Amino acid sequence: MSKWLLSAAIVALVSPAVQAQTTAPTTQPMTDAGEVARGRYLVFFDFNKSTLTPAARQVISEAAADFRNSGQSQLQVVGHTDTSGSAAYNQRLSERRAASVQAELVRLGVPESAVVVTGSGQNDLLVPTADQVREPQNRRVEIIVPQPPAPAPAPVAEQAPPAPPPEPPREEPKRFTFKLGALYGHNFGESDKAGSGSKTQNDLIGPELTFDALPGDIVGLSLKQSVLYSFNGVDDGVNGRTILSLGLTPLNLIVFRPYLSANFGGVYGPGFQDGLVAGPELGFNVGLTDTINLGLKVAYDYQFRNTDWDDGILWGGLDLGYRF
Repeated sequence: MSKWLLSAAIVALVSPAVQAQTTAPTTQPMTDAGEVARGRYLVFFDFNKSTLTPAARQVISEAAADFRNSGQSQLQVVGHTDTSGSAAYNQRLSERRAASVQAELVRLGVPESAVVVTGSGQNDLLVPTADQVREPQNRRVEIIVPQPPAPAPAPVAEQAPPAPPPEPPREEPKRFTFKLGALYGHNFGESDKAGSGSKTQNDLIGPELTFDALPGDIVGLSLKQSVLYSFNGVDDGVNGRTILSLGLTPLNLIVFRPYLSANFGGVYGPGFQDGLVAGPELGFNVGLTDTINLGLKVAYDYQFRNTDWDDGILWGGLDLGYRF
């Protein structure tokens, strides 16, 4: 009777561990077998099994080829189990699983001395679970193939900074202007040659040709030549006016350019008191285009042959100029 009781007690102690690892349906792990990271392969096993499935052999073949290409001297094989069953039983099962993988590697040409085999039992779970939980992803063997260090990236040649874009060619400023205009004047001190020599008044009108140097700059120089016809006086006829002008342009507003000039020159002909004249000129130029401008001006000529300041000539003019 005592022997029977002892046998029953032993069976009662062993049967939970055996039953835990022998009666469970086979389920597929959620993580695919194979290379899950560079040089790290997973081989899964059925419940309470250490035999290799065809899928497991395919993964081991890939790992063996990787090891041969890596040029390394060793690779690591680590067996694992889930938490179903006792820890001692699971430790032995993980070692058997690792040994099965080692044997297949050796069969595929990997030297046995190159395979480092260990079993972790239920201590390193891929999916953390409570005790006595059957988790397919924890029933595995990991094959770790050391990878050669990645080659250092080739030094990038320092590139010279891109050349700045070429500057657009500078446009030379337009410094000269030809003007053709109409000039009208009223002479307050005509010398009457046909009469008694007294002084009367007359009017003059005609074209004026002007050449400007440095127009639009602060200071400009102009030469003006007019051909005028005198009328409304005693001595009518063709007259001339030749003027050298020094101009000042205090404001250059691009389109609108006012100026002030000092004129000096001479007048001659039957409608004048022949001689030298001098006086101010005030006007402005309006740029119609980059090369064409319209000018308007007024001027006063003091006649040195007449002693009175009010015996001069008042002028008004309009001209069209071409800048170049």
